[in-house]
Amino acid sequence: MQDCIDAGLVSGETVHVDATLIRADVSWKSMAADHADKVPAENAEQAENVPAQNAGQPAGTPTADQPQPHASAKPGRPRKKPKSPKKHSSTDPIATMSTSQNNRHLEPAYKQHTATDDKARIILGVATTTGEANEGQQLPRTVERVETATGKKIGHLTGDSSYARAANYYQYLEARGTEAIIPPQRVPRHAKKLPARRFKYDPKHSIVRCPAGKVMQQSSRTEKGWLYRARACDCRQCPLRQRCVPRTAKARTIHIVDGYEALLRARRERYRWDDATKDRYRRHRWIVEGVHGEAKTQHGLRRAVRRGLDNVAIQVYLTATAMNLKRLAAFLLHLRADDGAYDGKHDEQNDNDDEAAHVHLTISPLAGRGKATSVRYLRRFCNSTGAI
Repeated sequence: MQDCIDAGLVSGETVHVDATLIRADVSWKSMAADHADKVPAENAEQAENVPAQNAGQPAGTPTADQPQPHASAKPGRPRKKPKSPKKHSSTDPIATMSTSQNNRHLEPAYKQHTATDDKARIILGVATTTGEANEGQQLPRTVERVETATGKKIGHLTGDSSYARAANYYQYLEARGTEAIIPPQRVPRHAKKLPARRFKYDPKHSIVRCPAGKVMQQSSRTEKGWLYRARACDCRQCPLRQRCVPRTAKARTIHIVDGYEALLRARRERYRWDDATKDRYRRHRWIVEGVHGEAKTQHGLRRAVRRGLDNVAIQVYLTATAMNLKRLAAFLLHLRADDGAYDGKHDEQNDNDDEAAHVHLTISPLAGRGKATSVRYLRRFCNSTGAI
């Protein structure tokens, strides 16, 4: 990548980020489910192994070897339905079940997070996680990785709605002065209950006003924000109770995530995008998603060739290196052809044209080669032609 930066193929002004799934190299026969009924059996085995020094204590007294009852239970109502068992592969237990679309079944996979420059589609950074990792949470690390590699501050960053988190808008993009070209997630317009967008949030006084004009105060802190709860006496006589309050609740609660005001600004700005902003987002679709398609169709990244997170990460790094080398080789050969045309050497220009055509045919066999083979092939080719 540094060679691409030195050649002027990277601007660093506009960066496109996206994530894609890589099918793990496992068989469906190796999939097994972790059922919740294993937990009581394991607890019973631990109870049988209690040291004899605790035998003289009264029954039911927790010991140092036994955890406190309900010590890790989360506050709130208990779950009505038990958690569905998670499936994992016995040959590659790190791979997790995930899917890219709701109408497709889950598959054991890893996830590749890619940042691509807008100028010449150079890959600026890649990272590999498990398939269930949220790409929105990986955005701060991706931004820091790209700015460290290029030494420039990102001016415009594009992404799909998977990155539309309030924390991304507020903590990592607005604070850095980076324009976030990320469409917010759609708000349901025909909800059965009154949606949260009907409630007015006042960040100055830390209150929320319901559609009836009543004030909702902060109730409790969650991992991502605050819960605002109305008074039961206000909801009891409210004419909107049937449309607002659930049947099993006494009052309405609203969850306000951290950076919610930045998310509201992003929703308003979405309807005021100018032509330049719309063009950058259109380029996002075919640039970074095209890079993922090229990696899967021409470099075999649709499915992992090794097992384990580290081995899949090596495959991702080699694929990105081979793709950047192909772009760098093509640029240098075009540069040589342009120099010949500028000097007025018609014979050499014809030779350069023939060489450029030969290079196009020579690089095409890389589509069916492995990652390490592609890197060695390109290195030998560039050294033989003097391109590098």
